[in-house]
Amino acid sequence: MSVFARHRRGPRRLAHLAATALVAGVLPVALPVALPVALASPGAGGDVPHLDPAALARGDNPGVVYLVRNTIRDGDLRVPATERGQHDAIWVVDGGYLLRDLDVGRPGWTKVTYVSRTGERRPVARTHAWIDVQVSPTGRTVATQVMFPVGIATRLDVSRARSGRLVAHRHLEHAQLAAVTDTKVLIGRRARWHDPATVWWNFERGSWRRVYDEAAIGADVRNDRVVFDNNPAGEFCTRVAILSRPGRTLWRTCRIYPHQWSPDGTRAIATCSYFDAAGTARWWVIDGRTAARQAKVAGRLDWDAVWEDDQHFLTAAQSDAGKSAIVRCDIDGNCERASPIWDVPVPPDPSLYYASPPAVLARP
Repeated sequence: MSVFARHRRGPRRLAHLAATALVAGVLPVALPVALPVALASPGAGGDVPHLDPAALARGDNPGVVYLVRNTIRDGDLRVPATERGQHDAIWVVDGGYLLRDLDVGRPGWTKVTYVSRTGERRPVARTHAWIDVQVSPTGRTVATQVMFPVGIATRLDVSRARSGRLVAHRHLEHAQLAAVTDTKVLIGRRARWHDPATVWWNFERGSWRRVYDEAAIGADVRNDRVVFDNNPAGEFCTRVAILSRPGRTLWRTCRIYPHQWSPDGTRAIATCSYFDAAGTARWWVIDGRTAARQAKVAGRLDWDAVWEDDQHFLTAAQSDAGKSAIVRCDIDGNCERASPIWDVPVPPDPSLYYASPPAVLARP
């Protein structure tokens, strides 16, 4: 998700100097999970109280792949993850998983590792910089972008997930990886906020095609959506459009960012365009075509959230007393707990706001 770190900082993203863009969903990994009756409701009228995971009814475990401490949980399957590092993100790919870790022993170092379903490991990327990752809708193709600290030069690699075979490589400037398919990469480009553009790079043919005269910072290929940076001064305003018809605007906003569309595209989960803390204070369920707000969940919340199915999404939450868990919320804002409770002290620095539990949800 998280998906727009240039707009904020997160506990696992302090080295992130550019936006990590949205990407279309990967292979489905579980059946939808039905919510029990006993749920915490946001209630009618007024602001929504802070979510307290310890006060929620216990529901089923997450219906997506997730990682707890150093173990990947995929239904009944348990797979050892990478050994060293702070797990930042996990993706389901062809034949296994991708893990991104921050090296706790070497500040500023990031690594991406492929882990097969039988536990074999293969390094994908490792560098003293941030590594952005995008996965194609099929899960067969992976694009990684090394974001060098100066924020200008980047290195873009495209490989096949299962074999690790490198199929394309580019050095670019002023570029943001927005999405990848099995044949091409969507890239947003701008130079000091001048001459912005979005292009498709067909890496199989070695060709480039200009999509629109705005820079994409996120896209959902499966649902035909793209998010453009809409402010030449570099603030937090975006324009959401149809990817295949980029001139057709669905909505503009400077307040919320559509983090991820539901599998059927009818809704999206969104959070603040800017909230300068380790976590976020709000997740909204919005209409996927109009951005009309339909529900709100408030509290000490993780910057990442994922759709479990068309009716439910998952995120991590922490109470004001430091009780943390993965929570499941429905499209009306009713929530339950989807994991054990972990005691995670609330950061003493109020500006940090949130500390994540030892669990990471798989991104699409």
